Amino acid sequence: MKLFDSYGDELRAIEDCILGQAQSGEKLRILEAGCGREWYFKLNGTDYELTGLDVDAEALRARREILRDLDNAILGDLRTAELAPASFDIIYNAFVLEHVRGAETVLQNFVRWLKPGGLLIVRFPDRDSVHGLLARLTPHWAHILYYKHAWRMKEAGKPGFPPYPTVYDVEVSLRGFRDYCAKHKLEIEEEFGVGTYRRGFGWIARITPFIARTISLLTFYRYHAQYVDLTFIVRKPAIATAASATAK
Repeated sequence: MKLFDSYGDELRAIEDCILGQAQSGEKLRILEAGCGREWYFKLNGTDYELTGLDVDAEALRARREILRDLDNAILGDLRTAELAPASFDIIYNAFVLEHVRGAETVLQNFVRWLKPGGLLIVRFPDRDSVHGLLARLTPHWAHILYYKHAWRMKEAGKPGFPPYPTVYDVEVSLRGFRDYCAKHKLEIEEEFGVGTYRRGFGWIARITPFIARTISLLTFYRYHAQYVDLTFIVRKPAIATAASATAK
């Protein structure tokens, strides 16, 4: 697993993976599943079509009317949305699965919507990190206060703005996601651990690394403080590969 302290370095690595999926003369079809309020990637020189799917009407409105960076906008739940099978070259899903009760259902939809040979890019906080442990043990109002004071986000908790209530199904972890991919014959091409515990601003940023290491020690390292978030680059088997596996 590669470890990144900088989210900028991680985003550049993801961008390279997206650009590597582009084929000359063909439009790259991308689904941003849980599109939120911002698209982070510059795909200059690439012919692509970006579809955003989100259950948050306010966030989707911001993308349609303010940023205007979506070719298609769909209001819907990732668990129940009905999209055509094998319709996307890339599905990008960032910091959504930890908020969904039924993450496996969402992942099954992603695999169905993805073309054979396509890429699934998933980012989420590791359930088995100190961050994931604290997120599950603390109430949502505490998350809002943390965002307002540690991150100085005045809009925290308002419609269309994080933080959102967390669930953390078993798939939202290093071991759980690896097990899911192995079970469904998906190839993990890249794994990234991202983020340090020096988070937020001011005195909070100075003490959080010490707090994280202490909690990790007290749990006998069951919950780690190595990184905060996980990124997986996963490839769906091509038709020929799937057919070959069936024959065997």
